[in-house]
Amino acid sequence: MFKSLKSGLAKVFANQKIDQNTIQDFEDLLITSDVDVETSELITSKLANEKFSNAPSLEEIQSSLSKIINEIVSTNIKKIDYRNITKPYVILMVGVNGSGKTTTIAKLANQFQQEKKNVLLVAADTFRAAAAEQLNEWADKIGTDFIRDADKSDPASVVFKSIEYANKNNIDVVIIDTAGRLQNKTDLMDQLGKIDRVLKKHDETLPHDSIISIDATTGQNALKQVEEFNKFTKITGIIMTKFDSNAAGGTLVSISNKTKIPILAIGSGEQISDLIDFDPEQFSNNFIKN
Repeated sequence: MFKSLKSGLAKVFANQKIDQNTIQDFEDLLITSDVDVETSELITSKLANEKFSNAPSLEEIQSSLSKIINEIVSTNIKKIDYRNITKPYVILMVGVNGSGKTTTIAKLANQFQQEKKNVLLVAADTFRAAAAEQLNEWADKIGTDFIRDADKSDPASVVFKSIEYANKNNIDVVIIDTAGRLQNKTDLMDQLGKIDRVLKKHDETLPHDSIISIDATTGQNALKQVEEFNKFTKITGIIMTKFDSNAAGGTLVSISNKTKIPILAIGSGEQISDLIDFDPEQFSNNFIKN
């Protein structure tokens, strides 16, 4: 992971110089690694202001860059508390098609189950029968409660029923799987806003968390996804999926800098246990030093 950035760094700073040319070359390298222009400029500006010897080694430069990246991705650090929760703790999961949202829900549910929490999975994607069936399969496999409604029914209706069910059946955690949607589809985004409003009719503090799943291989379009979804339900955390791929990692850095929304966890595979808390320092070291 991130090998192309590491090899690029070695080439840019081969002459052990920090000057206008190397700074520009490094900024170009960041942009090709999916870091947006504004964030790339911030990083290179901070690097240019670092105090180095006349001929800094690659290791010195990497250490400074790792520190700079760590400062950016450490913004508003937040971890999912699987133990101490408000009951029922309601999570609204959102994301575009193919972002790994449903699999991430299963991983979250499994983590809560490990802490002896009663979990309810809610199929609020009522327009795609396969989506509800996939979630039902996960619920059976993990051993959680599951609720769905008739195909083509109002997603907000099943969400409303799920909260009533949770209150009556001693449910600790409710995880709502919404339909995968593109952020530029206004009707579907409005539907998401309706779900958010219905939850607030039950309790104005709901949902306790709105989490977006972001495919780490998406590139700079991921930032746009977060910004658009945040207009319809306040995004409180991000889970980056498919981090077992050759993802550039710059996507995560850009999102952290531009949105200040916490990166909660990293999905690194297809196994139910492949969800780990985000570690800013470890990520920063891997991103720069591999």
